[in-house]
Amino acid sequence: MSNPLALYREFSPRTRAVLAVNAVNSFGGGLVLPFLWIYLQQVRGLPAWVPAVTLAVQAATAVVGGLAWGALLDRLVQRTVVFLVMTIAGLGTALYAFATSAPSALAAAVVYGLGISGVGTVLRFLYAGAPSARERGLAFSADYAVFNAMTGLGVLVGGLVAAGGGAGRFTALYLLDGLTFLVAAGALRLLLPKAGSEEGSSDEAKAGGYREVFRARHLGVLLATLTMCSLVSYGQFRSGLPGYLTGHGAIGPEGLSGAFALNIVVAVLAQVLLGEKVQLLRRSTVVALSGACWAVAWALVAVAGLGHGGGALAAAMAGVALLSVGEALVFPVLTALLNDLATDAVRGRVNALLSVAVSTGSVAGPALAGATLPWARGLPLMAVLVAACLAVAVVSVRLRATLRPALDLPSHRAEDEPAADPSLLATAS
Repeated sequence: MSNPLALYREFSPRTRAVLAVNAVNSFGGGLVLPFLWIYLQQVRGLPAWVPAVTLAVQAATAVVGGLAWGALLDRLVQRTVVFLVMTIAGLGTALYAFATSAPSALAAAVVYGLGISGVGTVLRFLYAGAPSARERGLAFSADYAVFNAMTGLGVLVGGLVAAGGGAGRFTALYLLDGLTFLVAAGALRLLLPKAGSEEGSSDEAKAGGYREVFRARHLGVLLATLTMCSLVSYGQFRSGLPGYLTGHGAIGPEGLSGAFALNIVVAVLAQVLLGEKVQLLRRSTVVALSGACWAVAWALVAVAGLGHGGGALAAAMAGVALLSVGEALVFPVLTALLNDLATDAVRGRVNALLSVAVSTGSVAGPALAGATLPWARGLPLMAVLVAACLAVAVVSVRLRATLRPALDLPSHRAEDEPAADPSLLATAS
């Protein structure tokens, strides 16, 4: 992506519209991202168990809701499902603005979890409708960059607004987040076609189910890889990494804040500088490179946690930079690969399972950190993470052996060749 503006103009109007919607949504999500626990406990004065249970209910609802939205995308008109997803997510986050008791907070969690579970699924589903393999791959990369950049901007603005304190400021942030979803719902309802080829009403679309999808040859390996990638990156970055680095005073709060800021900056820059070049590499090679980057990153973090001062901070920042590069490389590539494997009849369900895999890793990460950090200064956690990252790299060998060349290296595929691999619905022999 040496010239992001030129590449943006290269996208079809539909892809540009979905990227714009993601930018608005990501900014709105960033406005409230760090604040739910603080808002419910300190601003609304609710007991500590309320935000904990609220987040758990939201996560559980999101898993169930995500699977439901995936099935609906394969059966109903796209614009109808997208409108419902965005509207419910907007109403859910807006309900947090009025969460003054445990029941109202839990009600907001159910509605928001149900809605937000479908947002990533429908956006990926829409990107997958791009007219060429090149545009699909670059769209997933651009989406990752837009999400990180706009979420970071939203966090910055939200922090400035919330700094003044008071329930009114937090109420405004949650209402504004809700408004971004409603704007997205209206925009996509106008832009997406009403019926025709988008309707998904064929007998094949109606007959399929998650059982058929799970019997696919490559899907289990890819979803397990995504879960592992999420566990060693997203799942640990907000739990294991801060717990390990601050638990024995290796770095302080200021250093940790700098690490989070560096994560966003490097993730965006990696997509801008490498996103287009990655399309020229084998996808199995990208998985191997990401696993290797993460293994070195966690080794550096392990070293940082044993030291103090400038040396520890430098090692930690180097580790965070490599973690960010690995994230920027592997998630867009695996997302594109799954969508290239999927036929139109099951695309919604495949993207829903993708969301569940990433969420599972993000939830399992903190659980793993909590169980292992108290032991031997957290070094067992670091060892497990390095081993898991090397396992991700090893998976690339299996991918290269099983993927067709046109799927492993899509830049060599003719533009008029269908992206979907009919073998997705074929059972393993």
